[in-house]
Amino acid sequence: MWYGAGIDLGTSFTAAAVSGAGRTQMVPLSKEMIVPSVAYPAPDGALLTGTAALAAVDDPERVARNFKRRLGDPTPLVLGGSAYSAAVLMAAQLRDVLAGMSRFAGGPPGSVVLTCPAIWGPYRREHFTEVLRLAGVSEYRLITEPEAAATHYSSERRLGDGEVVAVYDLGGGTFDTTILRMSGGETEILGTPEGIEHMGGIDFDETLIAHVDNELGGAITDLDPADPATAAILVEVRAACVRAKEDLSIEPDVTITVPLPSISRQVTVTRLEFNDMIRPSVQLTTDALRRTIASAGLRAEDLSAVLLAGGSSRIPLVSQMVSGEFGKPVRVTLHPKFTVALGAAAVATRPKPVTVPVPSAPWPLTPPRGTPSPVPTVTTSRRKWLLPAVAATAIIALAVVTTLLITSKGGDEVQPMNARAPLVADTTTTSASTPATTSVPPTTTITTVTAKPPAGGSPGTKPAPPNTEQVRTNDGPASLRLYDNGAIQPFTGFIGDAANWGGVEIHSSGAKQTSIQAAPAGSGLRVTWKGDAPAQIYLQSPRSPKDLSSFAGGALVFDTTVQRAPTAATSLQVHCGYPCGSQVAVTNLFANLPAGKASTVRIPLSCFTGSGLDPKKVDTPFLLYTGGQFDATFTNIRWEKNSQGATPCVQLK
Repeated sequence: MWYGAGIDLGTSFTAAAVSGAGRTQMVPLSKEMIVPSVAYPAPDGALLTGTAALAAVDDPERVARNFKRRLGDPTPLVLGGSAYSAAVLMAAQLRDVLAGMSRFAGGPPGSVVLTCPAIWGPYRREHFTEVLRLAGVSEYRLITEPEAAATHYSSERRLGDGEVVAVYDLGGGTFDTTILRMSGGETEILGTPEGIEHMGGIDFDETLIAHVDNELGGAITDLDPADPATAAILVEVRAACVRAKEDLSIEPDVTITVPLPSISRQVTVTRLEFNDMIRPSVQLTTDALRRTIASAGLRAEDLSAVLLAGGSSRIPLVSQMVSGEFGKPVRVTLHPKFTVALGAAAVATRPKPVTVPVPSAPWPLTPPRGTPSPVPTVTTSRRKWLLPAVAATAIIALAVVTTLLITSKGGDEVQPMNARAPLVADTTTTSASTPATTSVPPTTTITTVTAKPPAGGSPGTKPAPPNTEQVRTNDGPASLRLYDNGAIQPFTGFIGDAANWGGVEIHSSGAKQTSIQAAPAGSGLRVTWKGDAPAQIYLQSPRSPKDLSSFAGGALVFDTTVQRAPTAATSLQVHCGYPCGSQVAVTNLFANLPAGKASTVRIPLSCFTGSGLDPKKVDTPFLLYTGGQFDATFTNIRWEKNSQGATPCVQLK
């Protein structure tokens, strides 16, 4: 029997539903219907996921959790001495879900719909296609989680044509808010969806753990995660705090037992105390919802209701604050953790049926080949659990505007681009039937000055002065040199693509992968993206992240000669141990540079620090990603302490 499948690969939990013959129902992936989003490499080489992973665990340090947050991170996760990308782990989970679904329904689905956060841009969505490829899914549709939630809501309560609802989706790892209008039985996105990358149940768990640790005088902090015995205790503590958080949704208070090595301790937490802990974070979500409503040109009174989705929306404080802020009916489905999967399954009945190959057994995966050498080691540190200011920098990012100072060599003028022009023109997903979403880009300013020629040198050599980090340019300001005649220690250059996100190191002769290649060109590096799949080049210090806070007021600077402008959305990124990091859309930046002429690009680092980058632990100070064709030469890549006249992003409106 033909049926459609809806799959929600969540940060904390994964859910699946099927729809056919006029009925939509959940797939029982476990006794609780859903399964935890975890992965575990078994001793025999198989990569187990979900409840099977937890049942087989003999070493807590080998369990990967919350890896969805690391999708697109060039630094792999190290589990049991082997390196895995987040895409590989998510693909293993997806294939296990499809296998379980096939057993439940008696055959593979005819149509598959997957969901993603509404705030995911082209970079994350392109990396998500790698998950589908690795899982063997060639035909699918990708919709946003709020769209799926609204679809399920409309099936429970028929929405009239033209009716407008706000979707407030607070899950395990992300928060999304979207305004949707019903039109001809379909949902239409109004305004600009907004969200917070690191906001959800995981962050509330951290807040509660920090509170318990504080009540115990730092006893949890004193536990050594490198010790197998205490590592197991830390797993128990986290599980106890997760249960307590959930119980506080129905109980006025809970008692958490902490099994310390010497003696078990107990901490009582009331619902009022927990509310006070997370209230600032929930306030950030309601502020984001208010901005989303305004972006659609609407007021709160124009809404029919606010639909709550995601497991964390069951926290009583959430519905209280949303109702109090907007004065509209708050709708909560019976099982918020099922809402997105059920809605996706309903959508899956609409496309043309396709056949999706499904494995009949758990998927044994081997670590990706060509992992950057050396493989990063996991450094454990006993630091005090702090009450996190959850996602505050993510909200700041919404107000940040990017200023770029581009200098053209030889005095050739660069015409300023339209200050309102989008830096990312197309953010559609790879599925042709997927609705496109467009985000409002930062404002861009271009100024023309005369650039000095890059420093000379023989191709392929790596200068290694005694002090390779802090040097002075001819112009005087202190700088951190990243690449000039080769990557400068402690940084190493890599390229990666959909065939191997683990990355290939760039040697003196260059490097080549399926969709990207890099070759020495004078004192620089010519990088060519073929456009058949997304790819990236990056400079990284995987073993020792750097404290570059002294450069926070400066700029990321590099010289470039564009041979072919990018044909797809392109982003420049800086990472601080993913998911810590930030990106700037640079598609139109490169498109507006004079072809074949050397130019210097200067991007204020405030553009990154204002939207999530922690400058105290930078491991990847330069990453350039695109999903299309692009051909350019890069040299003299550096961080400078002075932004050289560029207007700081935070001062622009």
